[in-house]
Amino acid sequence: MTDPQTPASLPPPMPAAAVTPEPDNMISALLKAPQSVSTALAGGKDLVRTGTLFLFCALAFHAVFGFAVGLFGGLPVATMDLVKVPLIALCALLLCFPSLYVFACVGGAPLTFSQTYALGCACAAMVGLLLVGLAPVAWLFAVSTHNTLFVVLLTSILWVVALGFAGRFVGKLGAEPLFQRSGGIKVWFMILILVTLQMTTCLRPLLAKPEQGWWTGEKKFFLAHLATIFMDDDKPHAPTHTDTPKN
Repeated sequence: MTDPQTPASLPPPMPAAAVTPEPDNMISALLKAPQSVSTALAGGKDLVRTGTLFLFCALAFHAVFGFAVGLFGGLPVATMDLVKVPLIALCALLLCFPSLYVFACVGGAPLTFSQTYALGCACAAMVGLLLVGLAPVAWLFAVSTHNTLFVVLLTSILWVVALGFAGRFVGKLGAEPLFQRSGGIKVWFMILILVTLQMTTCLRPLLAKPEQGWWTGEKKFFLAHLATIFMDDDKPHAPTHTDTPKN
């Protein structure tokens, strides 16, 4: 017999389950609910679509930051960096996908290829989110100072801050058993940093317009390039036509 006080039309209560955001809400989940992102990555559903969404947003965010920093050299340089900065991020990520797969598996997180793709793009999107949030700071100093060394150091600091928060994002993925051993993924971040620095050097300059094309063809290690910037900053600048006394 059915209890007369309980309506027969009411369905039984559903058990509580972890909520997985839709792919369209993943960008918001990166900031607000990283645990739900780890659940989606571990679930293995729509990972190619989700990763592609992350990648598209990451490139868009890097483009905004590149445009803001490039205004240091004027509108032509900013337009150039609108393409260069996301290209740097894309090339570095593509080069580091194999190492992400290997280091994650060796570190105890046996990812599939689709999970590796989605996770790498998610990390790039997280870095982009932080950079686009810091873009107004970069813009202010880019348009209000002529000190190249200061702008280089400021841009590097902002980028390191963004990478630091992306590393914390990886740490929060540990709510899912698949990502509880994320030591290999954190080591991969060091590789990503090195590759990005060298890729930035390969596609230089970013703060001035090159003499021909969009980048120089000279081979140089990123530490040597950074040392060159310091040495050039210490040299006295040649007087401009405004500084030349009139006869």
